[in-house]
Amino acid sequence: MISIATKQANKSCYRYKVGAIIVKGGRLLATGYNVVGKTNPNHQTFPESVHAEEAAILSRIKTKDGLASLQGATIYVSRVTSKGSPGLAKPCINCERLIRAVGIKKVVYTTNDGQTEVYKL
Repeated sequence: MISIATKQANKSCYRYKVGAIIVKGGRLLATGYNVVGKTNPNHQTFPESVHAEEAAILSRIKTKDGLASLQGATIYVSRVTSKGSPGLAKPCINCERLIRAVGIKKVVYTTNDGQTEVYKL
């Protein structure tokens, strides 16, 4: 699953390439990657970034079963450095709060040495 998150990270055009996927019961629920300068429907550009974890959660919340489907899910987060190697992708404190708030119970993320770390919420 972390390889799918890495593919998402490579879609980012930002220097910090981070991707995230949400999985429950072996089923891929949502994907996301970080973006900067997201344009809203009024065609205004903002310098703020949207983190990969936020993007994945927001894309799932917009679906029919939305928020309820995230209860007990796992989020996988991967970072690709500018040199193409794995990087530390532990969610920031704000993303961790959001992950907890929507009921995701497990976080798997890449480390600088190419391994993965897991923690349960």
